[in-house]
Amino acid sequence: MKESIKKVKYIRFLYRAGFFLVLTFLFLVSSTFIYFFTVDKRKRLHKLIKNSNFYRDLALKLFNIKVYINNFNLNPEESYIITPNHLSYLDILILKNSDKNLFVSTYEVKNTFLFGKIAEYGGSVFIDRQSKNGIKQEIEILKDVLEKGFNLVIFLEGTTSNGETVLPFKSSFVELAFQIGIKIAPTCIKYKAVNGEKLNEKNRDLIFYYGDMKLFNHVFNFLLNVKSVEVEVVFLKPINPKDFKDRKELSKYLHSEILRCYTE
Repeated sequence: MKESIKKVKYIRFLYRAGFFLVLTFLFLVSSTFIYFFTVDKRKRLHKLIKNSNFYRDLALKLFNIKVYINNFNLNPEESYIITPNHLSYLDILILKNSDKNLFVSTYEVKNTFLFGKIAEYGGSVFIDRQSKNGIKQEIEILKDVLEKGFNLVIFLEGTTSNGETVLPFKSSFVELAFQIGIKIAPTCIKYKAVNGEKLNEKNRDLIFYYGDMKLFNHVFNFLLNVKSVEVEVVFLKPINPKDFKDRKELSKYLHSEILRCYTE
């Protein structure tokens, strides 16, 4: 019986891994075609995001990830800074629910084999979080993206957590909201179940990616052992930065609202 279960598990792993590699190859080929044959940068970015969202939907079906959107309240005519909590690389797939969403990521991710190119073609804006001297220049880059009509998804924790709480927020990029008067949309990601079992300390590491975990090992373990995932995304009330005196006060408020939602 155990051998039979183990055999089924590895067959599922080979199927998913193979299908994922095919999807990745097709995504990279189609994205490369768009990148080199669309001259206008804004149109190119729109096409890249739309293309990546198509493959995102296929990936969610392949990995049997069910995403439940709660209280979606963003005006499609406006741009927002979306500030979710951060738990896993799966957060990217989950939040790519709009053709307007771009992700703020780091050069460390960009330089990661394969995943860096996937992130670039998926619509990521790369910054150097370690460089305090270049923060003003990077804010200008992000401001330009917002003014072109896109949303920016920024993980203000700066890294992923183990799910026990929401880590303190870094306030630097909240300054964007004050500079151009754009609303912030606090967003709460809550993984509810893995393999049909309520998320707990024993199974959470199949999903959460944090600390000194190795990416390849974690992805391998995910493909081998995860049959299904259920996750809820709660959009909280958008916030106008004019209601706060500075970015630190706003950051603390964002953190408290998301933490309250996460721990409910």
